[in-house]
Amino acid sequence: MTDDKAKTKQDRKQESAEEPYEVDAFARKYGIPPSEAKTIIKRYGPSRRKLDAYMAARK
Repeated sequence: MTDDKAKTKQDRKQESAEEPYEVDAFARKYGIPPSEAKTIIKRYGPSRRKLDAYMAARK
C-alpha cells in the first residue's frame, strides 16, 4: 500500500482550534520570546481562542 502523496508533512501537523497552545508553538506563531508567551498563557489560560483574540487586540 502506498503513502497518500496528496497529504504533506504540514497537513499532518495541523493543530485543532480546540487544542490548548503550548508555549513554543504560541511564541513561534506570534514571533515573541518564549518567556513572554509563558507569561501570557499563564495569565489568560491555554485556550487558543482566548489567546488569539488577545493577540489580535494587542496589535
